[in-house]
Amino acid sequence: MSDYRDDLRAVSKDAPYTAWTFLKWGVLAVLVIAVLVFLAQSLGIISMDISRETVQHSQGYTETKESLLMKLHSDWTTLDAEIAELKAADVDSSVIEAKQSQQKAIVTRIKIEAGRIPSSQLPPSIQSFLSDHK
Repeated sequence: MSDYRDDLRAVSKDAPYTAWTFLKWGVLAVLVIAVLVFLAQSLGIISMDISRETVQHSQGYTETKESLLMKLHSDWTTLDAEIAELKAADVDSSVIEAKQSQQKAIVTRIKIEAGRIPSSQLPPSIQSFLSDHK
């Protein structure tokens, strides 16, 4: 029983030193890894945006953006027709200005949404619309 107690005392004396050693080297290893990952990401060696880019170029994402762009273009065209009717009916200019500000907002939204997919996948009508509204 005495040998057991002696061994237990030796282990309990060495435990703080062992814990401190593991903690010291563990923290150092984590810091080195974090610095290496940061440097690699800063230099462009690795990219954390891979999954985002994959989603943005997927077929479903692109089709959804195309349908949104077509809807926005349709809304803009509808507003354009309403503005022409209002001008022909000689309606108050504040109503026409409100419709024109809605059109400006739609053009801005179309530009934003078109920038989220590759330009080669934009519908031709949207490409010509964007070239007319730079």
